[in-house]
Amino acid sequence: MKLGFYYHIPIKKNGARLYAPSYLSVFISELSMHVDELVLFMHEATELEKIECDGLLLNKNISWVNLGNKTPAWHRVFFHKRLLKPGISKLFDCDILLVRSPTPLAPFFGKYLKKVQIVFMIVGDNDEVALNMEVNNCRQIITKYFIKYNQILFEKQIAKSRIVVNSPQLLEKYKFIAPKIQLIKTTTLGVESFFFREDTCNKPIINILYTGRIDIAKGLFELLEAISVLRSQNFNVILNIVGKEINDGNEIINLLIVKAKKLNIEKYLIFHGWKSLGFGLNEMYQKSDIYVIPSYHEGFPRTIWEAMANSLPVIASDVGAIPFYLKNEISALIIKPKEIDSLVIAIKRIIQNKKLRKKIIENGFKLAKKATQEKQMKILFEYLK
Repeated sequence: MKLGFYYHIPIKKNGARLYAPSYLSVFISELSMHVDELVLFMHEATELEKIECDGLLLNKNISWVNLGNKTPAWHRVFFHKRLLKPGISKLFDCDILLVRSPTPLAPFFGKYLKKVQIVFMIVGDNDEVALNMEVNNCRQIITKYFIKYNQILFEKQIAKSRIVVNSPQLLEKYKFIAPKIQLIKTTTLGVESFFFREDTCNKPIINILYTGRIDIAKGLFELLEAISVLRSQNFNVILNIVGKEINDGNEIINLLIVKAKKLNIEKYLIFHGWKSLGFGLNEMYQKSDIYVIPSYHEGFPRTIWEAMANSLPVIASDVGAIPFYLKNEISALIIKPKEIDSLVIAIKRIIQNKKLRKKIIENGFKLAKKATQEKQMKILFEYLK
């Protein structure tokens, strides 16, 4: 099989070598293990984006069609022909083009690839993003309606295509729209990703960990409030944040620092920056006691699988696919988003209830074992073939 692949996360070239952000590079590398040739139809990283491109694509059956630097979403939608037309002929002899979505260009590939089968791999929900957006000014209103417009165009393409989704929620949403649909789990886990320990929270300092995109919708301000309450109740907790913001600059990080100062807990908030998938990130998981992701909306974050694979008890919001995959008080503690009191209670329960904590660690670890890339790729390629 000759497979094409598109996603809007850019890659970089250094000599003859190609690099992508590590979480994506492990997925691309695993894809290439199952095909004769893999053609990456992707954007080129800017100088700032190159910092994140830390995962080497080793397999020699991978080639790259350079789409140039990624432009703003509105530009990609309204000038899709200018972006796609110059290089699209290099995909004409592919058997399938796999388009990871949502992405602004997703509705337009069908205009130029009449004889190549397009399969959309949907890992998020534009409607959820639009629904949960803050709308306080004209720009945010325009952005919200732009996302809805792009989703309408995308669903017209879904109606003509086979799709893959990563949550039962998306399966329910699209099962009557797409001609064929397959559920898989999107994950970065390999055999080397697992670190088992029976328990955490056994030291004087309790390290709370969040990893992922630094964004208001991840519930980080509520998490800061919860840390403040816990410290006022003599729980010796520290909040560790690993990740970066999507946009250049540190606007949200600076707001979090200001918030921490107001709460008088700035000494207990530590930013660790971007960590590569693998040793650097796993070290953070293994040094921590509890993983918390109190998002307002989600698909299913790969970071939950990573935390469970490193034997961390997980506290997560009751959003997206999370309650479909995780069972409350069995493999995680599930809370309502934006509820600081619920978050405080959940963290206290993990710290104080050793029996519950150990059960969640053990069951989470077993669940992560079923979500390795190798197992999910077998499902994906059986479907593609």
